[in-house]
Amino acid sequence: MGMTAEEMRVASGALEDEADKWDNEAPDFDSIHESLEAMALTRVEAGLFQIMFNAYESCRSTVAGRAEEGAKEFRLMATTLRHIAKDYARTDEAEADEYASRAW
Repeated sequence: MGMTAEEMRVASGALEDEADKWDNEAPDFDSIHESLEAMALTRVEAGLFQIMFNAYESCRSTVAGRAEEGAKEFRLMATTLRHIAKDYARTDEAEADEYASRAW
């Protein structure tokens, strides 16, 4: 037997709440990305630290890239959860309409 209407509403609400959590965390990754982008150096700016420039820049750009990807993926997860919640709601409405149209 399928889910009851109440179970679908609860599941839909829980999915929406979870989506909000994912969306609320994404700006942290944006902030990390922006901070790391601001830390980019040119060889001239690195000055005496040329020996570590390549390692620094590689690490900085890799972490900045992962933070940017993380923010995008968190938002994608939130969007996906909201899509699933809407599917639950549509199914709930369709089943309610079908139930209401039955002749008792």
